[in-house]
Amino acid sequence: MVQWLIVRKKFLVMMIVSFIILCGLFVCLWQRAKQAKEGYHKAIVLQQEQLQLTDYLEKELHISKMNASELQAAYEQEKRKPPATSFTVQAPNLEAAAEQVAERINVEDKNLPPPALEKTDRTLVVKNDKDYKVDVLKINLDKVWEISAGVGNHQGDTYIPVGVQRNYAAHKAVVAEVHLVPEELVKGKVKTSGWEVRHVWRY
Repeated sequence: MVQWLIVRKKFLVMMIVSFIILCGLFVCLWQRAKQAKEGYHKAIVLQQEQLQLTDYLEKELHISKMNASELQAAYEQEKRKPPATSFTVQAPNLEAAAEQVAERINVEDKNLPPPALEKTDRTLVVKNDKDYKVDVLKINLDKVWEISAGVGNHQGDTYIPVGVQRNYAAHKAVVAEVHLVPEELVKGKVKTSGWEVRHVWRY
């Protein structure tokens, strides 16, 4: 009985320490990602012609080629539909109107319609010279990389699964996962008890 209690206590300590390590890791990653993306949420002005250039969108918007292609396809579909909302600005020309709209979005002007101020991954203000108007695109990106972690048990052996997922197409991804031994993590060592690689179809 005493031995069982000691084993159980060690197990709980290992689980708590492992959980704290994982939480610390995720907090650090989250903070770094948040700092890097703060500037990306600002509305920027683009020409319609620039939306046709995949490489330009990748660089200017800091997005993947997959997201750039999806954005181009989505804009072609959305510009044929009625807008979610519309508003009028006073400006001497279309260029000035686009800059004014972007600036007002960035300072969160409460006089703008709520859809224009919606929080999204990217905001584009596109000069539509053909229809002589300004299009505001609110974009939520399909994440290219995903990280996962948790706790598992197989035939009485506890492990910590840590995985990385690479989304390489709109509905496809590859996942690699390793199983870490918590007893070794407590000692400051990294040891795996298994691994797996799998393909994912996303719907």
